[in-house]
Amino acid sequence: MTATAEQWIAALDQTYWTTPGSTGRRTDPLTATRTATRTEAGVNVNAKTLDKATEGRDVLARAARLTAEGTPLARREATAIRDAFVMEAEELTGDTTTVRTKPCPACGCYTLLPVKGKAQCINRHCAPRPGLRRRWVYRDLAYVRPGKPTGVKRSEGYPADVRPLSFLVEFFAQSGHKVPLSTLTRWVSLQQLPRHQAPDHKGLYLYSLSDVATVHAAQLAAREGALCGENAQPACTGLSDLFFNTDDQAQQMDRRLAARRIEVAKQLCGECPFRAPCLELALKPNTKAQHGVAGGLTSTERRALKGDAHR
Repeated sequence: MTATAEQWIAALDQTYWTTPGSTGRRTDPLTATRTATRTEAGVNVNAKTLDKATEGRDVLARAARLTAEGTPLARREATAIRDAFVMEAEELTGDTTTVRTKPCPACGCYTLLPVKGKAQCINRHCAPRPGLRRRWVYRDLAYVRPGKPTGVKRSEGYPADVRPLSFLVEFFAQSGHKVPLSTLTRWVSLQQLPRHQAPDHKGLYLYSLSDVATVHAAQLAAREGALCGENAQPACTGLSDLFFNTDDQAQQMDRRLAARRIEVAKQLCGECPFRAPCLELALKPNTKAQHGVAGGLTSTERRALKGDAHR
């Protein structure tokens, strides 16, 4: 559970912390435990923690004044500065709890990590060009709307962020959207993500974290996203590779895999509030939606239904 701003101030006041950077060792942000090192009194005081605790008290006072104003904008600003302080305190002590629960405002994936006072998206597919990462000030995360997943992405060659699925299960669990290993295995198989043989472990395959993150975000958007109300979206949003394969593409797949993909697409259709109008549109003459699953039916099933209607 995420600690509050008050809890962080108390912790910073009572304990001396040494930050990961103070050890002089370089760590991989994807594999480091990010557990802060705690030492009791009797050592040199880390000035950064004292400054952060003092800053936190100023933040609480300002947040209280904004809350007292009572306007929606003031309350939102109060929440934003409190959340920003929590994320800054977590970064100071090597924690990533709060940042990991925030979806990227650009790609919608749960791939944010704290880097030098900002939330950086480590999804390579989100970068506007290789080597250029997107970053957001912590406070801005309270104002920027989460990005909508743009669909499944697949890496070419041998990407630098390959990891075993067991690691990726733990990585996504930290975002609060835990997926069992069996489910994640099924997702990457259905989406035919590129896999790579682990150098020293026969039978162990590695997948790009960025590739799997796009699948994870797209599946969450379909299953956990707003499927009702003002922000309603069709269940197939961002999952065109799963729903709209042509007949030729389906024939090139393994039959069991193709059947499983159709089964999953139909399940998502069954949860979608737009199923009826989608099917009505797909059954209209000369409609462009001839391939894939629409309205809970395959193209073959829709053609059969159209034939029955004309008899």
